[in-house]
Amino acid sequence: MKNLKTIVSSFLIVVSINGLNAQNPNGGNDKFDINSIVYIEEEMDYDLGFNTSDYLPEDFDPYNHYLDLNSISYLEDVYVYIDFEKNLPRDFDVYSNPTDFRNVSYIDPMDDIQLELETAEHLPADFNPYSRTSSVNYNSLF
Repeated sequence: MKNLKTIVSSFLIVVSINGLNAQNPNGGNDKFDINSIVYIEEEMDYDLGFNTSDYLPEDFDPYNHYLDLNSISYLEDVYVYIDFEKNLPRDFDVYSNPTDFRNVSYIDPMDDIQLELETAEHLPADFNPYSRTSSVNYNSLF
C-alpha cells in the first residue's frame, strides 16, 4: 500500500509540473524558421489537345529572344509648328494673371448647345431610339 501511495503521489507531482510548464508563456522560446519547411513541388504536364511541334519551327527555342529591341527606330526629335499668332488674340500674354474674374470664360451646364447637325438626314425615316428592335432592312441601305 505504501508503494502504491508513492507511485500515485509521484505521478501527481509529474503531472502538476507538466501542467505548470504548459502554462508558462515563455516556455517555448524556439523560433520558427519558415525556410525549414520542405515543399513538394509537382511537375505537371499540360495537355493542350494538340501537338505544338506541328505548329512551331524546327529550331524553335522558347528561351531565345527573336526580337531585337535595338533594331526598332524611334522618332526622338519631332517638331510641331503651331501658328499662335493666327489662333490667339494680339494682346494675349501667357504669363499674365486675369485681372477680373469676369474675364474667365466658362461653360454653363444649363446652356443649350446647338450643334447644327440634322440627324434626320443620317437616320432611317422610321428610326426610334427608344425601341429595342428596328424594322429597318439594312440590306436595302447599302
